[in-house]
Amino acid sequence: MSRGDADPLAGTSSFVSVEILDLVDRKELAAPAPVPTRLDSVVEALNRKMETGELAPGAPLKISKLSKELDAAPNTVREAISILTARHLVEARPHKSSVVATPTEAWLAAVVAECAGLSTLATSLGIARATLEERREFRGAAEQAMAAWRAPRVDHRTASGLTWNLFQVLASFSRNPYLEAMHAAKRPALVLGFTHLGRDHHAAMVCGAIAALLDAVDSAAQHEGADIVGDLYVYVLDDLTTG
Repeated sequence: MSRGDADPLAGTSSFVSVEILDLVDRKELAAPAPVPTRLDSVVEALNRKMETGELAPGAPLKISKLSKELDAAPNTVREAISILTARHLVEARPHKSSVVATPTEAWLAAVVAECAGLSTLATSLGIARATLEERREFRGAAEQAMAAWRAPRVDHRTASGLTWNLFQVLASFSRNPYLEAMHAAKRPALVLGFTHLGRDHHAAMVCGAIAALLDAVDSAAQHEGADIVGDLYVYVLDDLTTG
């Protein structure tokens, strides 16, 4: 791909620019698979505590207490908290313990907007690079998500999670480990936000969008797929700002 080849990208979602696609698509950016570290496991453990509510919004993150609970060195816990602060999951307080972030509509809108760019990029590259077997895998995941939205009583948290997982599956198809990891790292903030602020979404509309995305994956229509995902995020943002 080159910057001069703009026509093949006509119609790509506004979240994804030609320059970004050119850069991320460069084959020399390939990297070895990351090796999980003790720091990674502490970050994941804190994410789980937030997701389950064991660490609720506003809860103080005391280094000594968490170090004992997680059997980790204080410096490792401190570094994990710094990572979660950068991901908007933790709020630092001067001369006091950091606390779990308390979601507001403005906070969640910013998180959703940040995720939108990664998801649309993941969709475009994932569709372009998916193998036939991977397309079959995506179909199974999409059908599961649609079944959740079609249930007589929709569990919106579960259905939304399955929908977001479709974008993560496409990120894995992108063959870009940086993109896949960055996209996965956004999930905890979305879960925290929608657990406390999420509204029920129009099930038929979301289900229709997933069906359209499945068609785009089956037909390798990467730009159409990116537009569908971008539109879904716009729908969520509109709901947050006008609801």
